[in-house]
Amino acid sequence: MSDINIVDKKKGLLYVAVYNKLFKMITEGTFPENSKLPTEPELAKNLGVSRSTLRQALALLQDDGLIKNIHGKGNYIQKKAPPKKIGLEKIGNTVHKCLEKTITNVEMEFKIDPPSDYYTKIFEKKTLATVCVDRWYTSDEGTFAYTFTILPIESIDELNIDLNDKDSLLNLLETEIYEQCTNTSVEFKFSTFNNFAAKRYPLASEKGFYLIEEKVYKNSEFPIMVNKHYLPLQYTTIKFHPTK
Repeated sequence: MSDINIVDKKKGLLYVAVYNKLFKMITEGTFPENSKLPTEPELAKNLGVSRSTLRQALALLQDDGLIKNIHGKGNYIQKKAPPKKIGLEKIGNTVHKCLEKTITNVEMEFKIDPPSDYYTKIFEKKTLATVCVDRWYTSDEGTFAYTFTILPIESIDELNIDLNDKDSLLNLLETEIYEQCTNTSVEFKFSTFNNFAAKRYPLASEKGFYLIEEKVYKNSEFPIMVNKHYLPLQYTTIKFHPTK
């Protein structure tokens, strides 16, 4: 690898030159998919740059989804995920639109809570009771997303939900409600989360989470459902495809 030294230090940011060099090597197959990059000391030496400069370039490659850092093991070339044709500009299940991992199962639990000031604030009106639903998105590799859903008890009647039929409830929350609703609102935040709500199925994350708060409406100024989606930063891609 002695031939990859960054010798042409023109004006500009050196870590960008390092990024461009590594990007080209990855896309041209010098480093194949799923292979491990050389160690940081070795790579910095071969490129002729400092480790701090190298780490800036590696951080950009991670942000672009080209490499993945596995704690204690090193940096690996990411397997290319199939492009998502529809982004968040279209109404639909936020977790499945944004999560890069393939989900094979959704675990669900729910309970009914009495009215409270918190739920009144969330729904922007008083409700007789609230249905609270926990959903964990899992695969053979682990748990990769968690959603906390709350619905006013009035929505249960309006949407004709049978709480004794868990499969129908899950299908409604995952798919049908997005077909029935008229509009949604979405707000993005960041969270460290610490698994306090997902303790049954702890989430796999090294960098924190996107907290995506979603309100779902159906011909009303008041939401019929509110979701709090927790998605690990390293497994999540958020895309929009604006059009005129």
